[in-house]
Amino acid sequence: MSDELKIVLEDVKEKFDTVIEAFNMVNEKLDRHEQAEEERFQRLESEVLSIKANVSEIRRDLNEHRDSTEPHGGKVKKEAS
Repeated sequence: MSDELKIVLEDVKEKFDTVIEAFNMVNEKLDRHEQAEEERFQRLESEVLSIKANVSEIRRDLNEHRDSTEPHGGKVKKEAS
């Protein structure tokens, strides 16, 4: 193998190593971003479920209040005189 070819191959190898290193760095960054987004999603999901539970509690309380304050016995019919 000629010296020129060895130099060219070494240069190509160095460039491939640089590309591989950059690829690995991007993958690591994406992994960190994915983990942060997953944590954010879990937090938001927890908050939504908490709000949903609170809304259900408020509806139940309002229904109980309505049931206890509505007149019982239905409509009163007036007789014609």
